[in-house]
Amino acid sequence: MATTLDALLDALVVPPAFSRYDRITDTAALSDMQAWKSRVLPTLSQLDLSSSSPSTAEQANLVRVLAPLTASAPWTSSESRTLAAALLATVSPTATLVTYTLSNVVKPLFAATPHPRLHLATARALARPADTQDTYHHQPWKDHPGLEEVLRWCILNTQSSTYEQIWPLILPPTMTFLDDYEVPYKVLGVRLISDMLTRVPPELLLRTGVDALLFTSLTNALNHLRDPSTPELIRATVPTTLQLIDLTTPSLFPNPSSPLPSTDDTRGASSKDLSLSLSPSLHRSLATRFDRLSTLLSSSILGTVILYTPTAVPSEPAPIVDPFSDQDHVASDSESEPCPTQPVQGAQSSINAPHPTLVAAAYVLPPVISALGVGATRFLKGVVPVVVGWLALSIPTTASPDSTVDDLSERGRDPGRSQETVEGPFALHLAALHVVSVLIGTCPSRIGRWATTITDGLARCWVNCVDAMTTNTAPQLGVLQGRLQEVAVELASAYPYVIRNEFSKLLAFDRMLFDGLVGAICTTLSDDAPLGNAVAKNNPGSATLQNSVKVS
Repeated sequence: MATTLDALLDALVVPPAFSRYDRITDTAALSDMQAWKSRVLPTLSQLDLSSSSPSTAEQANLVRVLAPLTASAPWTSSESRTLAAALLATVSPTATLVTYTLSNVVKPLFAATPHPRLHLATARALARPADTQDTYHHQPWKDHPGLEEVLRWCILNTQSSTYEQIWPLILPPTMTFLDDYEVPYKVLGVRLISDMLTRVPPELLLRTGVDALLFTSLTNALNHLRDPSTPELIRATVPTTLQLIDLTTPSLFPNPSSPLPSTDDTRGASSKDLSLSLSPSLHRSLATRFDRLSTLLSSSILGTVILYTPTAVPSEPAPIVDPFSDQDHVASDSESEPCPTQPVQGAQSSINAPHPTLVAAAYVLPPVISALGVGATRFLKGVVPVVVGWLALSIPTTASPDSTVDDLSERGRDPGRSQETVEGPFALHLAALHVVSVLIGTCPSRIGRWATTITDGLARCWVNCVDAMTTNTAPQLGVLQGRLQEVAVELASAYPYVIRNEFSKLLAFDRMLFDGLVGAICTTLSDDAPLGNAVAKNNPGSATLQNSVKVS
């Protein structure tokens, strides 16, 4: 029985070639890989684990083989993933089994390249990197596709109380994934860290200094901007970084934008008095929280991702002839004239394709701003001009079938949904509107100083929508216009003077053009009716605003 089980498990081990699946061009190798994949489901169907009582080593072997088959990867299908997950669920995840799996299955694969910033015995963060061989020179763990699923199984089946015992076993391989030089492995590492943060005690992270090491590694991951997986990396890294910050330096307030609850001790006290009443440890924790959130927003997102990412996907430039590739030219180099450079054909970027990296950065901005709370006012000077610039981008003049109306409407309201599939020519505009909406709700006391700039962006986007409607009949255009109306109402609610100072001037300039954007708001104000009715007049689908938006 054991021999039969071992033979079946050996047949289910994922071939190492799948780790290079996207780079293999040999048709024979690809054919062999597809043939192996077609045999996975029948082989899994032959496994019968109900009548046997496997030892700890045999159970670890089951985890080693079955866990990679539960991944959404080129070597699995939906049917094989379902069956593999069902078989893996029959394995009891005891602490002994998790420790044995980490020690005998995972650890040997990473022994050749230990992480240079972790102590080998305690997994404490080192003050400076250890003097080790090149970590990237020999990486045998990359020859085991799906190994991250084995590690994830161990992470999710470890109780918080036992994390300290397995800390030297579970952290080094996870950090190796996170700090790898290849972006796809970084994405896997970020997801492993996110899973680990749901179980690990925050005291362990703080005591071992791993909280600072994780923050540095996560923010450094945002420096990789030239890989096809960069958008996915950004969407995974920023929420995980916020998860780390909330775990190790929690906020005093459930909602960072809300004021401190009033009590007998705090009623009438100034912010200076409240800061003086905090204990030194709590004061340091809050200072660290603000510093890390500020670094994430200013240095990583604004100063790196947004600054060095083009607005649109650049067209592929035409090849330029290298004059030094001509042997005759090289022979007479001293007598030759400079070769004239031909202009690049089609060099301008297409406005129909906003850069996916920039779209990903736009969709992770709102949670960072919300986490900063009123502290985000410090960065309005850096955020508002960027977002307004996105709103002023041209609207495509032809319809695009990339997204449906319902999908775009929901994504514009909640960027946390379906982030993996956000695309299309309107994605950046909708993300920018959501950022503006969050800024209005988070920094209402300072938004008035930027009301003119925001109104300018809304107006430019509205004009572009109106111009595009002559040739673009896509329903997404109506969704974008509806969001523009909603954000205009939110701005007027937070800063009512914008109606008289900016909105009225728009109507005076061209009432027919801007009536759909702000006409209902000005009319509602003059009729002394709830401001939430303004959008409903031009956008009946926005009924939710009627109950939530009132004149301040």
